[in-house]
Amino acid sequence: MKKIKVIIQGFGVVGASTAINIVSSNNFNNIFHVHCIDKTNQAGKIKINNAKKGIFPISTSDKLLNIYLKKALQKNKISFGLDQKEYKNADIIIISINCGLNNKNKIKIKEFEQSVISVLNNISENTLLIVESTVPPGTCERIIYPALKKITKIRGVDLKKIYLAHSFERVTPGQDYLKSCRNSHRVYAGINKISENKCKNFLSKIINVNKYALTKLKNITSSETCKLMENSYRAVNIAFIDEWVKFSNQLNLNLFDIINAIKKRETHNNIMFPGLGVGGYCLTKDPLFAKISTKQILKKRSTNFPLCSSAVDINHNMPSTSMKFIELNYKKKLSKKRVLFFGITYKNEIGDLRHSPSLDLIKKFIDKKSKCYYFDPFVKEINMKQLNKIQLFSHLKNFDLIIICVNHLKFKTIKFAKLLSNSKTFLFDLNNVLTINQINKIKKNNINFYSFGREITKYRVI
Repeated sequence: MKKIKVIIQGFGVVGASTAINIVSSNNFNNIFHVHCIDKTNQAGKIKINNAKKGIFPISTSDKLLNIYLKKALQKNKISFGLDQKEYKNADIIIISINCGLNNKNKIKIKEFEQSVISVLNNISENTLLIVESTVPPGTCERIIYPALKKITKIRGVDLKKIYLAHSFERVTPGQDYLKSCRNSHRVYAGINKISENKCKNFLSKIINVNKYALTKLKNITSSETCKLMENSYRAVNIAFIDEWVKFSNQLNLNLFDIINAIKKRETHNNIMFPGLGVGGYCLTKDPLFAKISTKQILKKRSTNFPLCSSAVDINHNMPSTSMKFIELNYKKKLSKKRVLFFGITYKNEIGDLRHSPSLDLIKKFIDKKSKCYYFDPFVKEINMKQLNKIQLFSHLKNFDLIIICVNHLKFKTIKFAKLLSNSKTFLFDLNNVLTINQINKIKKNNINFYSFGREITKYRVI
């Protein structure tokens, strides 16, 4: 049986896991060979060179990704490179690159378009092109497809033999990183019927469609919009909690008890819990894409998205809510205080620092002249002045404040009660990290402990 060559543009958080999912589908008994291409800059070269050695580019607790990467290399089912001309050898090309905002809140669509054009300049006939990236509505129909028509005419390639589809990723990095690629309800749409069918056929081979059925939308712009609306809903849901956190803090209420009571209704069981804030690449920008693209991409009169816009602003400022919570309960100057942060990534079980609210909080402490340290099992080093890494956490009593920011599983096994017994250290849990068992033991040891969103009990007066 003929091997199908899949080329993935972009070997990052999504592209890398997509690649491993494809080659390992059906327990590696499939017809795919995947070739991954990344940028020719220093970061891209490092990722590609490491991948050739069997090193997955993202630090994560999901060990299957490294195991399957090495197995795929042994079976010669995966390869890596930087040469754009390799696209001409593909049967399927997956675009898995970022489309972001600049510092003026303009979509960097030109940069995205240029990256896609590097594919179109080399694409061959009878190739399926799937855009997996989160893009503004209208990107495929108004930017990629017109570019495809222009370039195929210049190159003498039959446009009807290039198949364009959009199917946005639904990857959840962390403990079940790889599973999330395979076990998710994927949405797809094609520029025409044949593109749509080819995309469906491919997805059916790499997704567990028996349990997670595919959803076809009528057109590509609907698929692009679906992803943005999904992420906007999550962002608004998170922002909604921030004002209730402030209210419950004032009245010394346990918001977790209240939310758990609400969650007993099936119609309300996806309400969010309190936390430090929103980070990562998606929720910090996607809710703004529809509003910006209305004018920038679709060339229509701007549509207001007041909820989405407000949610982004609120979520961006959530670390300030945590900072006020800490200052309210610590009641001392933070200058020269030794502060240890447990976790600095934007989410648990992965070494992704993009738009991390933990780092935003740390910067506030640095501004107040605190001496800042961190421990994170997924971050080897960080280029941030005045933030130092500790290797061991056996001497926790040496710190004035310990702030738990990220819900890494490892933190649930640390015996804080024992390590902080008879100390003057203040312990803050900002993300509902500690287990009830850990909290109960902390209470018994009269440690100065404060949990964001829970009622405050003064365990010991110093």
